Amino acid sequence: MTTLPPRPARLRARGLPRARAALLLSAATAAGSLAAAEPRAPNENELHSMYCVSVVREEIGLQEHLIDSSSEAASNAATPELRQQWLDTSAELLQRLQKLEAVLGRLQAYMLPRIAALDALALGAAIRRGDADFQESRAMADRCATQCDAAHTASDQLAACSASCSDNALLARVGACDDPTWLQ
Repeated sequence: MTTLPPRPARLRARGLPRARAALLLSAATAAGSLAAAEPRAPNENELHSMYCVSVVREEIGLQEHLIDSSSEAASNAATPELRQQWLDTSAELLQRLQKLEAVLGRLQAYMLPRIAALDALALGAAIRRGDADFQESRAMADRCATQCDAAHTASDQLAACSASCSDNALLARVGACDDPTWLQ
C-alpha cells in the first residue's frame, strides 16, 4: 500500500506554489461555509407544516390530558352506566390521539429532510404563531363555553351564541392542521 504525501506536498507536486494552494483551499472552505451558512427562506408548505407541528403537538398534549381526566372519571363513576359512558369517551379520545400522532409523524417526515437548509427564524416564527393560535383557540373555546352555557341558553340559540363568540378564521387555521393535504 502506498502512502500519499501530505496534501500541500501533493499540490506542490502538481506545480502549484504553496501559497496559491493554501488560498485555493481556504476559498473552497469559505465557499462551502457560506453555502451552509445561508439557509433559504421556507416556502408556504414548509411554513404551514411547522405551524401545524406546533398546533398538533399542543393538541396531542390536550388530548392526553382529556384521556387522563376521562379515565379518572370512569374510575370514580357512581353507576355502571356512567362508567361505560366515560370509557366510551376515553376510547373516542384515544382514536383522536392516534390520528393526531399520525398527522404529526407525516409533518415531521416532510420537514426532517428540509429543516437544516431553511431559515430558522422564519421557522421559529411559524412555530410561535402555531402556539399562539392554539392557545387563543383554547381561550376562545373556554369563553364560548361560559358565554353559551347550555344550561342557561335556549337550545335554538346555542348555534348563534357559539357563532357570535368564535373566530372562524382562527378555527379554520388551527383545524386545517388535522388534515395536512398540502403534503400530498
